Order: sequence, then C-alpha cells, then structure tokens
Amino acid sequence: MSNELTTPLGRADFAAAMGFSASTDTPMGGPNLSRLAQVQAPIMREQVDTDGELEEKVVVPLGAYKLTNAEGNTVYSRNATIRLYAQKQQWTQWDSSSSTMHKTVMVDVLKGDIKDTKGTFNLGRPSKYVKDWEALDEDTKAVIRSVKNTKVLFGKVKLGKVTDEHGVAVKGYDSEIDFTMDVKNIDSKRSLDEALKDIVSLKFAPVEYSIVLSSKKEVLPTGNKYATMVASLGEETQIVPEDHVTAQSFIDYVDYRNEYVFSKWKSLRKPDVTIDPAILDAIVQVEEIPF
Repeated sequence: MSNELTTPLGRADFAAAMGFSASTDTPMGGPNLSRLAQVQAPIMREQVDTDGELEEKVVVPLGAYKLTNAEGNTVYSRNATIRLYAQKQQWTQWDSSSSTMHKTVMVDVLKGDIKDTKGTFNLGRPSKYVKDWEALDEDTKAVIRSVKNTKVLFGKVKLGKVTDEHGVAVKGYDSEIDFTMDVKNIDSKRSLDEALKDIVSLKFAPVEYSIVLSSKKEVLPTGNKYATMVASLGEETQIVPEDHVTAQSFIDYVDYRNEYVFSKWKSLRKPDVTIDPAILDAIVQVEEIPF
C-alpha cells in the first residue's frame, strides 16, 4: 500500500492518513527531527544579588518546554504552541545498564504482538489484557512496570519567549519548527486527547487547529515534584500545499525508524532449526565414507 499523499485531501482523509481517527480514545542514522520535551527538574544558577551575595535562582522552571535540534542545541520556553500532523504509539523501556532506550515499532494502536529492538515482542510485556494482577509472577510485574505506553507526536512547534540554560534570551526561533515528542505521563496524554477531541468535534483535522501547551506542577507522596502537560485549543489555521510535504516527511521518518526496529528485531532472532534424524544419520554416514 502506497504512503503517498495526494493533494488536496479532505479533512477526514488527512486525519486518517496521519494516524488520527474521529475518536482519540484509542543510535540510528537517517532523518532527524528536533525533539520537544518537558523539563522535569528546574535549572538553577548562582547569581549575585543586590547585596553582592551569591544566591541560587531558577532560570528554567519545572514544566517548561525544551527543544533540542539534530545538532544537540537546546533552548527553553515556558510555553509552546503546536500543530499536530501525526501521532503514533509504541512501547518503550529504558535500560540503565546500557543507557539504551528499547522500543517497539510505531503503530496506530498498541494491540497484539509488536516487534521491538530486543528481538522480542512488546519488550516482553504480555500482549493480552491482564485480568488478575496478583496472579502474575514478580518478574512479569517488573517488566510491565518498566515498559511504558508512549504516545509519539509529530508536528510543528512555535515557542514562546526562548532562552538558553542560563536564562539568556535566544533569537532565531520566531517561526514554526518541525518536531517529534514522546509523551508517557497519563495526565498529559489525557489532556492532549481532550484537546484533539475538541478539534474533531469542530469538524477540523488536527493540523487545522493549534494547541497551546502550558504546564501543571504535581507532587508525589514522597514530596518530589513533577510537571504534567496542559493542552488547550489555540487558533484555527488553514491547510496549505506545504502541509502535505511536511506530512509526507513525517511518514518517511516513521517508516525509517520502524525499518530500523524491524532490522534490529530480525538480527536478534535465533530461528529454531530442527534437523530430521534420518537426514542427520545420512550426513554422519557420508562423513564416514573413506576416500
């Protein structure tokens, strides 16, 4: 089946082609995109106050958004406005011993056996719904806890006031930038889904409406703080021919990354080879023939 996009696309067709449906309940080379993420620990810097004393000051707050380009340059903004072209899902698992993020291929729905970079399926997580958690052994529970349901977003982002890690203003970020973003937090995904539902209810494709991202600070029982994403509707936009080019580039990106996972999975698989006893016996007899 061809991945080519034709122009023009209707709203419903455009949304379906990019992995959206009417309901939103549901070390590599190649192309690179800027990555958007949410800051989960404030960046502090020592500064001299009016009395000449050193004090620690927050220069990048918890919950701010950071954008890292393909060259590794990172900037920060307290808020961001995005337009979504595509969304996919995958299982991810961080391996701290090798500092590696294991992943499955990106799909529309996390269902069934999905190949991964470990040469297994679903990173070892059971593919079927677990009815009785307590009946599971501890190893399986540990795997389920470590494997994250990750929503992968693709779109264009426009940052608010942009600074570096020292809080110094940075220029050159006035226009929209192609990005990808991994979202794992349940509340953040729920907020995004609600915004997408609102867009669909207005009979628009997701790319036709901007979404404004802010943040909300949460507190764990331990007292540690973390941030979740808050998504709200922005403004209506128009689909232009360039959007189809951008959409195709995201499709190509997903295809390339998935192909890497497929090749990694295949290289790690050890096929079970069964030799018929009669054939094995024949081989032995041939080896014993004197010349």
